[in-house]
Amino acid sequence: NSSEVLLNPSDPEATFRYKAGGKNLGYVGNVVESVSEHGSLITDYAYEKNIYADNQLMKDYLSKQPRLSDEVLLVADGAYSGEENLRMANDHNIKLVTTNFTGRKPDELYAEFKFTEDGHYLIECINGCSPEECKYDSGNERSVAYFKKETCSCCPYKEKCKPRFLQTRVRKEVSWKSVGRAKQLQYMKTEEFSKHARFRNGVEAIPSLLRRRYHIDKIPTHGKKRTRLYFGFKIAALNFQKLLDYAGSLDSFALKSKAV
Repeated sequence: NSSEVLLNPSDPEATFRYKAGGKNLGYVGNVVESVSEHGSLITDYAYEKNIYADNQLMKDYLSKQPRLSDEVLLVADGAYSGEENLRMANDHNIKLVTTNFTGRKPDELYAEFKFTEDGHYLIECINGCSPEECKYDSGNERSVAYFKKETCSCCPYKEKCKPRFLQTRVRKEVSWKSVGRAKQLQYMKTEEFSKHARFRNGVEAIPSLLRRRYHIDKIPTHGKKRTRLYFGFKIAALNFQKLLDYAGSLDSFALKSKAV
């Protein structure tokens, strides 16, 4: 793997990747900020080689969580999305909302397609029709469904659906992932999603703050274990400042109350 060749003799563990149009060498940090009406704290973080996928960082985080008694909202960037991540989040009573869309956009009509619980077999299309035969293509993770020719011929959605008309019947291939992504596109048009997206924009201040005030891009050591330790110290310093700011706000509120 060209991303894992020796790029820096002083840090043989560092890896290389292209991200956001730029070249990056080293490691990647991921933080989880818990927010309430009283303030916020970073309650978890991960630190890996920078070729570690954001999507996998989310899987790692979710796998450590218990089944929560009350639903919790988790807002993240689109790179943390995926059907498996959504399913894992749901299993832990976590509502995962990703605020931008990555990759190719499917037609929104797929949001109305119904699948079996395992996501392998198409049960019903947007027009309410069930296939007469259905197979699962595990190699491509797609459901291969066959409909009656007369059913699809008069379907009002056939121009967008674009099934393949064979000699005696109609073949339609569709993946459960496409259905999930189509539902995400629909959800992104709602006011609820807009509210979560605005909240996500506020969370973006954390990486910026870690760079500007705590200089996480200039850690004076090498190796994953040592740099991870320094990264943890930076997180602790940021949390301590948050606690000081919160204590200061309480003192200010108390002074105002006495003045009144």
